[in-house]
Amino acid sequence: MHTSIKILSIPLLAIALSSCTSVQSNVTRFHTLPPQGSSQTFEIRSASSVSGIEFGTYASRVASHLQTYGWTQAGTGNADYTVLLDYQMGGSHERQGSTPITGQTGGGTTYHSGSVNSYGNYGSTSGAYSGTSYTPATYGVVGSVPYSVTVHDRYLDMKIRDRGERSVFEGRVSSTGRSSDIAAVLPQMIDSLFTNFPGESGKTKMIEKASQ
Repeated sequence: MHTSIKILSIPLLAIALSSCTSVQSNVTRFHTLPPQGSSQTFEIRSASSVSGIEFGTYASRVASHLQTYGWTQAGTGNADYTVLLDYQMGGSHERQGSTPITGQTGGGTTYHSGSVNSYGNYGSTSGAYSGTSYTPATYGVVGSVPYSVTVHDRYLDMKIRDRGERSVFEGRVSSTGRSSDIAAVLPQMIDSLFTNFPGESGKTKMIEKASQ
């Protein structure tokens, strides 16, 4: 029987090892905030040494989410709440595994050939025959392809304090992926932090956002 093996999973492997099209983040939030704000004011500050245009870009995205929540952005030193924002890259490590290969495991076209001999009172005769038969093909896992990729850890932290310096919100977002450029993933991590903001206090959830 001649069975044609068709590799079906190689395109899936290529997709898995290509640039990611979404960012998966683990989001943890602790807070004492109500489900919706009511025109309280806020200002955003850096919680570390990050500053400049890049920080301003992320701060604007955070501000947009807080305005959707129901707060109003105010000038420095005049706000009801101070938002402290920080982000950084973590370590890098190898991620190894294997991707299954799916192919034809049975069925298909089978070729038959052989010879026939017969004997009788008047001697013997012989001949050859050949032919094909077909049965429905079946498919399954026929092997696997190993892979090894370098992935990077990324983090985002946001804390909110009231006028009395009491913490009312603490949020942490972590993600791991092939991109070592935090600018490529931080917008999605911010959006994950604000999904159903302020969220269920004391819970960690995996949230996925499409890359832009």
